[in-house]
Amino acid sequence: MSIVENAIEKSRGNQRNGQPSRRVTDAAAERNAGRTKIAAAIDPNLRIRAVPASLDLDLCRERRVLLQRTDDNDGAAIAAYRMLRTRLLHRAHISKWTTIAVTSAGPNDGKTLTAINLALSMAREKSREIVLLDLDMRNPSIFRTLGVNPPRELRQYLEQGTHGNELFVSVYSDNLMVAGSVVATEHASELLASPRFDELIALVRQGAAEPIILIDLPPVLLTDDALVVAPKVDAVLVVASDGLTSQADLGKALDMLKEFPIAGVVLNRVSETMPAYDYGYDYHDGKRGNGRGD
Repeated sequence: MSIVENAIEKSRGNQRNGQPSRRVTDAAAERNAGRTKIAAAIDPNLRIRAVPASLDLDLCRERRVLLQRTDDNDGAAIAAYRMLRTRLLHRAHISKWTTIAVTSAGPNDGKTLTAINLALSMAREKSREIVLLDLDMRNPSIFRTLGVNPPRELRQYLEQGTHGNELFVSVYSDNLMVAGSVVATEHASELLASPRFDELIALVRQGAAEPIILIDLPPVLLTDDALVVAPKVDAVLVVASDGLTSQADLGKALDMLKEFPIAGVVLNRVSETMPAYDYGYDYHDGKRGNGRGD
């Protein structure tokens, strides 16, 4: 039994089921029409106006950000993230999740890259707007990974509560918006515990069309930041790394999160002998898949 399966067994009894019973059959055109109608209904004064940003394509490729298919390995990785996206969106639809935090047990497990590639994959579906928030404020790295400078620091919004509508950039797709920082802070848990975090989520919900909000958080075993945010989001996605994350650490992280819905566990680097994007994932419905990603 894998480290993920062992840890899942330990925490399964504390999770809600919420399993999909049938496939979503709405046509893509109908979903897009509905999204357009919802977007048109948003108060123009509240609508988020994301600034288009040009990505550093060479840097993205170097850091394994899956912007488009450039070779056979990328095609397999994109397909694997598509599977992860579809299963996660199924659970979000059934359980009415709109905010999903992404964390890990320890550092270097690939959680930030997983959050970025998952957001890109969700945005490709075009059914709703995807908002990616970098709230790993002790080590903000989403903008550094993409090679983009934020118009304003998300950290400053949480400190001052101003210029909320100026935080966002649009990357890769007009329905993918990103906000974050490049300057670290040692007061992250205090900022995340403040009412301004709730105001930020409300700002996104009011200003985006049926958004799915992905939140990159620090590792559970390093700081209390993830535990501060977990009660404020709908579910938590946990990222682990084969050969790096020990079974004990993953079990401890899931035990610390057992009071909250776990969206699933993504396992990176399933085999070091396989191509660079190899990964697997587990969900609490007992099913398991394998693919490529980091």
